[in-house]
Amino acid sequence: MAYISESILYICFSLVIGYFILQLVPAAHKPTIVFPQWLVLLCVIFIPVMSYVPLHLIVLEYADAFQLGYIPMIRSILLDLPVGEAWLWTLLGSIGLAIMVGIPAFAKDRHMPKVGLLLTLLLSVWFGFASHASSLSSFRGLVVHTGHFTSVTVWLGILFIVSWFATDYSQWTKFLKWFSPLAIVCVLMSLIAGITLMTFTTEQYNNGLMLNYGQYMLIKHIAILPLLWLAFSNGYLYPRRMKEEQLSPKGYLRAESILALVVLIVTAIMGQQAPPHNVLETLQTESPSKLFSLLFHGSFSPDIQLMWQFNFNSVMLWIAALLMLYVSYIAFKQRKLWVMVIVCLLFIILAYLGYMFGIVAK
Repeated sequence: MAYISESILYICFSLVIGYFILQLVPAAHKPTIVFPQWLVLLCVIFIPVMSYVPLHLIVLEYADAFQLGYIPMIRSILLDLPVGEAWLWTLLGSIGLAIMVGIPAFAKDRHMPKVGLLLTLLLSVWFGFASHASSLSSFRGLVVHTGHFTSVTVWLGILFIVSWFATDYSQWTKFLKWFSPLAIVCVLMSLIAGITLMTFTTEQYNNGLMLNYGQYMLIKHIAILPLLWLAFSNGYLYPRRMKEEQLSPKGYLRAESILALVVLIVTAIMGQQAPPHNVLETLQTESPSKLFSLLFHGSFSPDIQLMWQFNFNSVMLWIAALLMLYVSYIAFKQRKLWVMVIVCLLFIILAYLGYMFGIVAK
């Protein structure tokens, strides 16, 4: 339940922030977009609703232990814990956004996109305030998590809306002139923030694979590779073909958005896992990852130290993964978009197995 709610929350955040940014862009510099107002309002409403699910699960888990009913327990969480305070501010901000989007007098005001974008960015800050990173290092964690989350949602939010709700791509070249640099900045910010985040949440990358957080982080890192390849192709390689052959970028954008959705969902799932800043300590209260237990063939104990080394199986799997990337390039040139998506997903699976099969105890 928490994984689903967190994934929906990330998607809603992305769509809302992408919507407000595109509202600020002049019509001559973006595709014609038909994004229903009711869908924007629904995404805004879902932000506090999906954010509440982890609090609800905390109540269900600890109410009996503290011998409190639901109402007293949730009141204590909302008033005494940072995650509860963050949700209250999220609720208030979302109500303001819902009024702006849902009431025509506000929705048609020319200043609405600016105020809406500012409110959404403030919601991102409160989301970072309730994160694992913020609990480990209050200011540093808040800044890093907020920077990572905002850069990803800005990039992918615009991508989702343009790929699925654009009806005319006649202004595609003008759109790329501002979106491509913005996407590059967002990618660099997310990479820098992600690496910084790892310095105090995942000090031992390989040992972290014993936990769910480490497993999903590895999958995310691998999934980013074909996503960046598609983003580069759509931003720089495809526009040349588009001019020569009068093609529409819609299919390529949707293929990129599917891989982006995979990365976003994996990131959302990571947000519900205990970060492996102290693997041995975490394993005292949490079982090792089922994926790790399935793929690790050595003798397991919570205090083992893991390393990666070359072996026949891992090398062959990585060769197969690289072949999938080559096939995706061929599919890209031949406009076989579903083939491209499938082989990119196969690349993720094969590269993941290639890394896991090389994990051994020191």
